[in-house]
Amino acid sequence: MPNLNIQNLESYIMFYGRQKCQPDEFFQGDSLRKNDIFYYIISGTGSFTSSRHHAVKLKAGDLFYVPRNQTCSFQADHDEPWEYFWIGLAGNGVNESIKASNLPNKNFLRQIRKTAFYQTLDDLYQCLAKKKTLLNNLKISALTYQLFYHLVKDFPNHPPVRKTSKNDQYQIAINYLKQNYTDPTCNIVELCHRLGVSRSFLYALFRKNTKLSPQKYLMQLRMEAAKKELINTTHNLKQIAKKVGYGDEFTFSKAFKRYSGVSPNAFRGN
Repeated sequence: MPNLNIQNLESYIMFYGRQKCQPDEFFQGDSLRKNDIFYYIISGTGSFTSSRHHAVKLKAGDLFYVPRNQTCSFQADHDEPWEYFWIGLAGNGVNESIKASNLPNKNFLRQIRKTAFYQTLDDLYQCLAKKKTLLNNLKISALTYQLFYHLVKDFPNHPPVRKTSKNDQYQIAINYLKQNYTDPTCNIVELCHRLGVSRSFLYALFRKNTKLSPQKYLMQLRMEAAKKELINTTHNLKQIAKKVGYGDEFTFSKAFKRYSGVSPNAFRGN
């Protein structure tokens, strides 16, 4: 028989749990932790910060990763505090598998619900919550390895280069902005990163198809959505700002007046 010389990829579960957080509930982990932890957001929103990365706003359907030996902090939103479950892992294979994916690039993944990785993660959590039997323990072991298989397969560190037409790239960009403009972290730099193109290329693509720059197109999505809110609801400016991707009502009001020529209150009054 051939000698396969299979690398030791030992991986096992150390702990797991689930929590519905209180408004603004804050957690900070130290750099002495010896385990890697996956947090999947079931509902609500919050912010996450890890070493060498900026704070990001995350929501239901996203996953964030707390690496061993790194300081991380995260906080539930005030209005929509998140609920999440977590799985803590250890073993030589955990670190090797995670490094083979693009997860360490930012320590979070957005909207993973439709991936095989998420389905396996959810199956694994459900099994962990069941009564411990030999069959269930075997299934947990199998799902743990399957989890890393799908992590690397669905989110490779060096995704295969695919030739995408300019029309397809434009459509991907438009869909991304329409689906994510309500998120304050949605921006043109992130869009360029997702498409693997330069800002000048994206600018030319948008000017050709919309006569607008990408930034102005994103602004238009947010402002037109804000106008609908101002006309059709009694939401205050803070609520509307949050709904259309702004962190505070002051920044939103300045942007709205620059776009419309009048303040949000004046627009609503008319």
